[in-house]
Amino acid sequence: MEQKIGTVFNYNQLPDVSKFAFIIDSNNNQCLIRKGQFVHVDTTEGFLIGIIEKILLANEYFSDALTIKAYNSNENPNIIKGLFPSDDFEFAIAIVKNLGIIIFKDREEFLIEKIQRMTFPAKPGAAVNLIGKKMIKNFLGFKEETGLKIGKLKTSEIVASIDINRLLSKHLAILAISGAGKSYLTSVLLEELLDRKEEQGTPAIVLFDVHGEYEFLKDIPQLKDKILVQDISYFQISVPNLNARSFKKYQNEISNVQVRELSKCIKKLKNSTDERKNYTLEDIINYLENDQEGNKTTRQALVGWLSELNHLNLFGPLENPILNNIINKNQLVIFNLKNEISIRKKQIMVEYVCSRLFYMRRMNKIPPFFLIIEEAHQFAPEAAQSRALSKSIIETIAREGRKFLACLCLISQRPKKLSTTALSQMNSKLILNIKNPYDLKHLMESSEAITKDYVDMISSLGVGETLLMGNAVNYPIFIDVRKRKYKSNDEVTNLEESCMNWKKI
Repeated sequence: MEQKIGTVFNYNQLPDVSKFAFIIDSNNNQCLIRKGQFVHVDTTEGFLIGIIEKILLANEYFSDALTIKAYNSNENPNIIKGLFPSDDFEFAIAIVKNLGIIIFKDREEFLIEKIQRMTFPAKPGAAVNLIGKKMIKNFLGFKEETGLKIGKLKTSEIVASIDINRLLSKHLAILAISGAGKSYLTSVLLEELLDRKEEQGTPAIVLFDVHGEYEFLKDIPQLKDKILVQDISYFQISVPNLNARSFKKYQNEISNVQVRELSKCIKKLKNSTDERKNYTLEDIINYLENDQEGNKTTRQALVGWLSELNHLNLFGPLENPILNNIINKNQLVIFNLKNEISIRKKQIMVEYVCSRLFYMRRMNKIPPFFLIIEEAHQFAPEAAQSRALSKSIIETIAREGRKFLACLCLISQRPKKLSTTALSQMNSKLILNIKNPYDLKHLMESSEAITKDYVDMISSLGVGETLLMGNAVNYPIFIDVRKRKYKSNDEVTNLEESCMNWKKI
């Protein structure tokens, strides 16, 4: 239900087609009005919707220095009130940013057909109204029944119920400094996805957990049947499924001449009746060492490169885990990388899993999936000189994944270090507090929707406050992230408690 809160008036060359100002009607309304609220005005073009972006408080009594001096010099409060009835002359001004003219399918039900730009200013003297909850939900594009309820809109009690199709299908980025609540927000998002009813439709979820922050989810009774945590100590890439070019991808120093030599070797191994069907990297190395054909120098160099790969303990006769068997809709697979120090090994694992997932999805061998990569700047860095093995496939999924419903979520505390190619394809962004000016500048350069005004607001966000913008909603909104339903039993609350409870293993 709409509520009149003020009247449009002329102020500093306003109103124009982008903004208007209004006087808030009374002291009662002044208590109700806050920055960020949505309002509407009836104009000659139709239903104008806007958002309050600034509130000013004015009082003519205190606009002159001599008046203030006289006010401060009188010690009797009753005389002051008689001589200076300042409260009666106080008024509040709200500045509204025009969002557009709404064309309704059904005005009674607030069903919106489209939103178009206004070409003529609001009329001074027109009534300004607060918009009802139903209108706000429809305008923002919320999906009340089946949406992901990640929190509430700032300055209101409206639940932010985000359409899963709009949030995930064109990729998502979660960005913030360390400690601002990225992992907490991601946990809330996972809760919403895993708690969805089967008939509502939920993609398979794959998460690369760099610091082991989500491992506790497997111990939650309500979720344990939907979660599989993979111990990467037993991770294996199937050697028989790799061709010579694949080995060059993992060991870039292998030359094209060596690739040809390796191709011959692999072909002979596959056709040989003396070798096992599921041969290993050691079998290839032994074959090259004992082979008398071809250039000896080429073979020796190739053995060196392959031996280095073999020492990573990532290559075996069979794939483990068998990805085709563990990727299921409405289930979460967590690759826990907490105990792995080598960035190269982590990049190889991420590259292999991402490539296999994307291939199987294109072949329709697995359901649509939602791939979440923590610390994404480690796996898809911006630096041109960086040889991150996983960067290429992440950028490929970012560019082409939406065609196959291969949805990607990149989480990072350093947007500047994250690939611009990948970040620019994240059509929805959940941004928490970011203070580094270089990161903020990079965000502006990678997304036209992030203006200087938004940058200023992002740097002042508190813990648990996030800006959602992009394809997920019709207009950027600020959200207070809700509390998690499920928490870790050994969740650390502060440094003192952690020190007191620590025991040597």
